[in-house]
Amino acid sequence: DLILTEPGLSPIYGAVIASRRIFARIKAYVIYRVAASMILVLVLSTMIFVTGCAVDSLLVIILALLNDISMVPVAYDNAAATKTPEIPNALKLVMMSLFFGLANTGISLAFLFGMEHSSKLENDISFSVCSGDDRGFIWLHLVFVSELMIFSTRAPNFLFQPPYPSILLVLSVGATLGLGVIIALFTSSDVSGENVGWIALFNFVSVVAVDVVKVWFKHQIGEAAGDVIESEELLSPEGEKSEIQKHIDKQQRYHWYRRNRIRKEDLERSVEIVDNKRTFYNAFMHFRFVSATDNYVFGGARQKAAASACVRERGTGQKPPGSKDATADNDIVIDA
Repeated sequence: DLILTEPGLSPIYGAVIASRRIFARIKAYVIYRVAASMILVLVLSTMIFVTGCAVDSLLVIILALLNDISMVPVAYDNAAATKTPEIPNALKLVMMSLFFGLANTGISLAFLFGMEHSSKLENDISFSVCSGDDRGFIWLHLVFVSELMIFSTRAPNFLFQPPYPSILLVLSVGATLGLGVIIALFTSSDVSGENVGWIALFNFVSVVAVDVVKVWFKHQIGEAAGDVIESEELLSPEGEKSEIQKHIDKQQRYHWYRRNRIRKEDLERSVEIVDNKRTFYNAFMHFRFVSATDNYVFGGARQKAAASACVRERGTGQKPPGSKDATADNDIVIDA
């Protein structure tokens, strides 16, 4: 066991803390970027196919540009270092991205179609007519939902709990929302002030509602926020411990190690080609994936021998005599 309590080991401890904070920022941005792209594509596509109302291409380009620029401060955002190791689990990242993307897409479509049939608006919304006000309404709503979502994706727990977003990130998102409102009010979009107010009110409420469900969803997939390290100073070693206490502490460290280590199957990659025909069609149709680690077998004689070993006899399930187990779980076999 390596216990980082000696003064000379403080640089290692600091590096671990910094790396976990960097990982938290990267994970938040990856989840946000995938979810934001999903929202834009699904909402815009649905509005086109259902109502025939398409947002101006120039506005979509401006939205994507503003969205990318406003997210630069995420690299300098406040992030907490967890006490347990950060494990890059692609499945959980995808699940979190899908949650934010689908949840915000569903809420956005319900809001847009609900406002179309609302009688409380001074300026009625009709996406079948698809006037400049209608297109601007959709665009400004997407600006708000895509910008405000970063505050939920970056928060390991509830939105209003620490670590709080950096002032630079808050100012960046605020400036982007302000610029979006100006574009919607004073350009060809011609969105009314009342509609801007409804969009802002709905999105501030919805981001809190989605954030509450996010905490529950993270618990369900085993991604719940754990304890964080409050200070970068080394812990002072405790007094002399009994052998029993030392054994208990050691078992606890082993427990967290087994819980947080990367599974073997998460590192596995393999490709196997079982047909020796050289045509492009046959090579493409017989290309399939199997479970193995990232070892690659190329070359003439060894390659053909490995490919021959892949082909098992029909009905017997046995390998050809004298062949090596080239298709074991530590090789990728490619027969050109």
